[in-house]
Amino acid sequence: MWPKTELIDLLKIAHPIIQAPMAGASTPELVAAVSNAGGLGSYGGAATPPANLRSIIRQIRELTDQPFAVNLFAPAVEAYQLMPEQQTPMSELLTKWHNELNAGPVPEPIPILGPFRDQFTVLLEEKVPVFSFHFGPAPIEAIHKIHAIGSIVLATATTVREAKALVEAGVDIIIAQGFEAGGHRGTFAVPYEHGLIGTAALVPQIADAVSVPVVAAGGIMDARGIVAAFALGASGVQMGTAFLSCPENNIPEVYRQAVLKCQDEDTVITEVFSGKPARAIRNRFIHEMENNKDKVLPFPAQMSIGRVLRQTSAQQSNPDFVSMWAGQGTALTEALPAGELIEKMIQEFLAVTASLQLKSLS
Repeated sequence: MWPKTELIDLLKIAHPIIQAPMAGASTPELVAAVSNAGGLGSYGGAATPPANLRSIIRQIRELTDQPFAVNLFAPAVEAYQLMPEQQTPMSELLTKWHNELNAGPVPEPIPILGPFRDQFTVLLEEKVPVFSFHFGPAPIEAIHKIHAIGSIVLATATTVREAKALVEAGVDIIIAQGFEAGGHRGTFAVPYEHGLIGTAALVPQIADAVSVPVVAAGGIMDARGIVAAFALGASGVQMGTAFLSCPENNIPEVYRQAVLKCQDEDTVITEVFSGKPARAIRNRFIHEMENNKDKVLPFPAQMSIGRVLRQTSAQQSNPDFVSMWAGQGTALTEALPAGELIEKMIQEFLAVTASLQLKSLS
């Protein structure tokens, strides 16, 4: 087991690259490949049942002897109240697309996250070296327990206020999630519109406001972004979209191809897939739901009721109804194995920093 101080030091080395958890896309192979290459691989476990999560953690350990992280969602987002008068309009709306794809009946929303308590117990018993969470503070008791086994805690903030709240709760490292980031916004203390702060503006403000290391996330795709993040005061970077084209992940091929074709204007923050704001590649579902936002169910019921439509669309190699999470830097994606991608970024990082040093001397 890695001592806590050594784990924090790991995130302060010359090339600290953390692979974003990417729930639903991460695999043991991806996590291990990143960790073996000198980064910190992360598994998005929020939607993984506890027994499966234990098996996955053990698979990761068979593939790497390096530290890795497991990410969960804060337990507050698991529960929701759904009234029949809310569900019916969305079910009726989805029915026309189900019929178009011959996807069968629209399913009932079912629990698809957690339960956090049982998932967290697995992390404790398996002595996961790094625990990260999204959508607000984990229970302080949970943070104390993970600290007691020598592990460190990372959490996402989209404002200075959120970063301070996380540090007060005992979080060791703050992930400053800029507006550019793909996937779900981690905002929890303010309306999400108040957390739409760009990475270049957010990172230095959080770095100045807290005493713990800060990791920059959002729009960072290559060595140029890593160097910029360090200049802004970050001790590391978290990258998710950059790994979407890696063969080790678990995304449908139609999603992978959309990533490789994506241009700078092709992503948007939307609530229509899950009920929470998240940045995704624009497609037909997002476009046609624009006039039906009032029918969107609360998170995660919206994600659950749309699960069959998304799966069927992906199986038919049809991007129209697939939730394709991606950040604003998607056009910079390179289709490389994860280990090669990390090594390439490290070499380019060294080249960029050397070039900057030469310029400063001239």
